[in-house]
Amino acid sequence: MTTQISHDGKATAFVYYLFAFMLLWEWLRPLQEFTDTANTFIFVFFIGISFLLIFFKSRWYVTFPVKIIIILFMLHGLYFEGVFFSFLWVKELVKDIMFNISLIPGVDWEIMTPSFRSFLFFILLWLLVYLIHYWILFQKRIFVFFVLTLLYITVLDTFTPYDATFAIVRTVLIGFFMLGLLYFDRLKKIENLKVNGMASFRWILPLFAFIFLSMFLAFLAPKASPQWPDPVPYIAAIGREDEDEGGLKKIGYSQNDEKLGGGFIGDDTEVFTHVSTDRHYWRIETKDVYTGKGWEVSDPEASLEELKLDELNWTDDRVETKSLESTITIDKSYRHLHVMYPLGITSVQTDNNMGFYFNRNTELITPFQEDEGSRAEFMTYEVGYELPSYPLNEMRKEQKFSNVPEGFIERYTQLPDSLPSRVRDLAVQLTANADNQFDQAKAIENYLGSVEFTYDKEEVAIPGEDQDYVDQFLFETLKGYCDNFSTSMIVLLRSIDIPARWVKGYTEGDFINNVTSTEKEYQVTNNNAHSWVEIYFDGVGWVPFEPTKGFVNPYDLTFDYKNTEVEQDQIGEEDSSTEKEEQEQKPTPEKPEKEEQGTTASSDNKGLSLFNFQLGSVSLYGTLLFILLLGFAIYKTRMKWLPKFIINKYKKRTDDEVFFQAYESLLKQFDRYGIKRKESQTLREYAHYIDRYFNIVHMTALTRNYEKALYRRDNAKEEWQRSVELWENLIKRTSS
Repeated sequence: MTTQISHDGKATAFVYYLFAFMLLWEWLRPLQEFTDTANTFIFVFFIGISFLLIFFKSRWYVTFPVKIIIILFMLHGLYFEGVFFSFLWVKELVKDIMFNISLIPGVDWEIMTPSFRSFLFFILLWLLVYLIHYWILFQKRIFVFFVLTLLYITVLDTFTPYDATFAIVRTVLIGFFMLGLLYFDRLKKIENLKVNGMASFRWILPLFAFIFLSMFLAFLAPKASPQWPDPVPYIAAIGREDEDEGGLKKIGYSQNDEKLGGGFIGDDTEVFTHVSTDRHYWRIETKDVYTGKGWEVSDPEASLEELKLDELNWTDDRVETKSLESTITIDKSYRHLHVMYPLGITSVQTDNNMGFYFNRNTELITPFQEDEGSRAEFMTYEVGYELPSYPLNEMRKEQKFSNVPEGFIERYTQLPDSLPSRVRDLAVQLTANADNQFDQAKAIENYLGSVEFTYDKEEVAIPGEDQDYVDQFLFETLKGYCDNFSTSMIVLLRSIDIPARWVKGYTEGDFINNVTSTEKEYQVTNNNAHSWVEIYFDGVGWVPFEPTKGFVNPYDLTFDYKNTEVEQDQIGEEDSSTEKEEQEQKPTPEKPEKEEQGTTASSDNKGLSLFNFQLGSVSLYGTLLFILLLGFAIYKTRMKWLPKFIINKYKKRTDDEVFFQAYESLLKQFDRYGIKRKESQTLREYAHYIDRYFNIVHMTALTRNYEKALYRRDNAKEEWQRSVELWENLIKRTSS
């Protein structure tokens, strides 16, 4: 049965769904500013289509395929390459989904890939749209969702950089208007009122006036100023400036990390802006010697050497990467003359073609030796880099460290002799159930992110003369900021002989605006100063981990190396005959080759170029517009083609159930035509009404035969054979 909308006319129903769409849109607007979610317009488009399908009362066999196709199309545009209609990428999508499903039993939420998270978000929006539809259509209520929306945007307005001033106004207007209309609907149903259009308008007009008058007075009324400063959550900080020990220090990058601890105050002074396509951390330097009080470097006298990027290698060549570029503009007041660079840097260029120098001990990059340059000479530069996705399978293998330089393991597992034994005991206890280095690291990372620890930037203790910095944090205060969390994780890792190092730099910063469809501009301030952990994995390289509570690791994990199966095939081919080589080349290659083949095919065959869509392209929007117009045309002409479809579906059937299904289909077709059967109307009364409407007697005769078949089930087939011509003539009436 089709759902019957009880609103007075389709116009009212359309207003309800439009307002519900706008309320749900308010949940999506902030995501692009304070999360990794990009291209939120695709989610807005999806919920818009979902509400339209509900408004037109589309059946499940229409709505389900349409929504699935939209989801697949969007996922392909965001995460996969090649031609959509070739469907070569579907195998990769299925493999990705199966990999993420395998992570669910182990509760490895952070490892899940962005494509799977987007897929789950689409499903969530699908369910939300249906839930809101249920509230409006059946419950005639929207108060709960309205209050949740207000709480959501006000909390974001308070605790994030998102400005929800106009969002609150829009939500209040829409919510109050819907509450009033839905209450009117409930009142009509309870009192069984028959209200015409003018009476409804007399109800709506004062409601509309009251809401706008209230909003107008709210704007004019005096407002109290804020009683406390605007909080910025999860301040990424190292809290170091060269100030007196013991007091609150200003947050920001500092070269001196010998004595950690103590609180700091926030500082939103700009450091640099960058235009990038992906979020990631910006490295400055690493340190390797833990003293019990802070960090030092093993070779403080290491000299700067000319930067040769082709000699730098933070990850194994087999690790999957994607090529990216960023443009960095440093604020003129920033006093340090180093390069902020992403992991996997491959090039760095300036307008004046400056040379760069590299400290191999700390991995610090600078354009000047001995800081003899000036900020005016070095303010803007571009970096190219290969952003890695780390292979989970390889990191869970046994770590042999057979190809590392001499002294490497000793350097990155160094700990002071004064380290309390209970720190080592805790490390052993936390990793007792993990049988590989990656799971051991995740166990420690998850422990530091548990409810036992608190992120705090002000009330942070300083270790006494006989206290260890990490021991104090782990067993006494359980409160601190990124320095506490990152240093503690490294010490725990080194306690069980896992090589790790301390990295300093900045987080990605705050979103400013979209530069292009793929590039975004971010602002990095002193508040974004941060420290994190890098762990060395044999066959992978240095892998970032994020133990600080409230922060999320921006780097992705993948299942295995790039070209893994292809490389295995090639090894097998070297020991086989020519005939066997040809046979092994027949199976479809894995993802990298498939993407390359898809791209080549689309470029060689111009006939398929129309279907090689990209988000933001004219062809994408043109095709979506064409699909919408085509769907609208099909819907508007349904009374022309649908009767023929119904006749072909039932006319030649001879089973016992066909009469009952065909008669039900006829009633639905009359409903679409506009001759709706009333709830209290019997079938015979409705049949007489149809006959009077068309000036015929077919419906009464058909209904009489239908009742015979209904109450005497043994002759339903014969009754259908005698009635099929009557039924067909009535169906055809609806197409005239």
